[in-house]
Amino acid sequence: MIKFFGLLSKKNKVKTETAASIYVALLKKVISEGFVEIKDFINNNNNLESNPELKEKDIDWFSNVVFLGNMKILERYFEDEEATKLRALILDEIYKDLETTDQHLAIERFLDYENYFKDLLAEHEHPINAMAHAIFEKYNINDFQGDLFKKKNVPNPIFFNELKNLLNHFLWNWEDYLEKNKLSF
Repeated sequence: MIKFFGLLSKKNKVKTETAASIYVALLKKVISEGFVEIKDFINNNNNLESNPELKEKDIDWFSNVVFLGNMKILERYFEDEEATKLRALILDEIYKDLETTDQHLAIERFLDYENYFKDLLAEHEHPINAMAHAIFEKYNINDFQGDLFKKKNVPNPIFFNELKNLLNHFLWNWEDYLEKNKLSF
């Protein structure tokens, strides 16, 4: 009964700002280290007719896709007000190293991407599906597919499922984090 009321809870109390900082730092690290895998997967995929030749500079769009997918998941774990506050802190943290004017422009560009992502979510429902479709579209993967899928303008299902499986590794595990930590809003 006491544990039910949280009196014996062993969760660490974490300020929302601290959680946002940790979240962004770790996601950026996973993105920078993991993009190599995504790039190699796409460039060397047997289910594509030719190599899209993604480069290291293509990480920017991938980073946006990962953050957009992860921000969509916030609403599963937090009340609307909490998710909104955390989202704002995350955006500030992502672009904190930019000059004020550049920061505003970067956030505005991110919000434009978010509108695009919302359209994908309306069509494909789950964030992983929307993330995979965003990558398919933004990297023009259709141009590198075989004729059948190219004409239909749909991802090869084998390629698409493998991509979704890889993208799962870029989602923040809020269940584990919240099991050990309690955010103070």
